[in-house]
Amino acid sequence: MTRRIATGLLIASLILLIVYGADVAVAASSPDREGFLPFDEAVRGGAFGGGAVVMSIIAFVIARKEYAPTVSALLFVNGGLIIAGMIALIAQGALASQDSSGTLRTIGSTIAMGGILVGLGAWKLVADRKVLDTSRKEAAQK
Repeated sequence: MTRRIATGLLIASLILLIVYGADVAVAASSPDREGFLPFDEAVRGGAFGGGAVVMSIIAFVIARKEYAPTVSALLFVNGGLIIAGMIALIAQGALASQDSSGTLRTIGSTIAMGGILVGLGAWKLVADRKVLDTSRKEAAQK
């Protein structure tokens, strides 16, 4: 049951990240720099990006002691998507804006959050292997 809850949280966070990325892409390509979400950048980043990170961490905590390879995969995907989005912003010249130090801090901290999710995915992968090895040993002893 906890595996399903964790997977649901990770899928919901993936959806938030996809919607957030799509909104940023629309804003970057529109002349007035507005996306389809009726929020400014700070609210959009906090609600969609921050919410996705928090839900991903909660999902990791919920499923940490259970064999759940889907959780590992989704943590890698969510973290990778965050990192890829920030790299795309850098490639588009986001650092050439007037407040490049503030932008650099935001991009750096966001990449760190993506890195944390990738790290949790790796941690979960290692933990899953230990759970699998333990269950195999127990089955062999019976």
